[in-house]
Amino acid sequence: MRCMNVLCRRRGVVDPDEHETAAIAAASPMAGEYLESIGKTDLAMLSEAEWLTLLEVVVTAYQDELARRLDAERRPGSPGGRP
Repeated sequence: MRCMNVLCRRRGVVDPDEHETAAIAAASPMAGEYLESIGKTDLAMLSEAEWLTLLEVVVTAYQDELARRLDAERRPGSPGGRP
């Protein structure tokens, strides 16, 4: 993440907050599972369809984790929610 943070600062992108960092962490294993399921680890060897599916897997997992965290914050008494 350190290299990414340097690159992002140069381009004016804000560092990820704790929720975004957690969502990235949640999406990473999903990407690995997908790549394992198709038996490929070299991204340059993915077909266009495989690449698009990988992106969909990552973006969906990222969004799902952000939504889960937002829902938890909004529900009093829930894990991660307000007391």
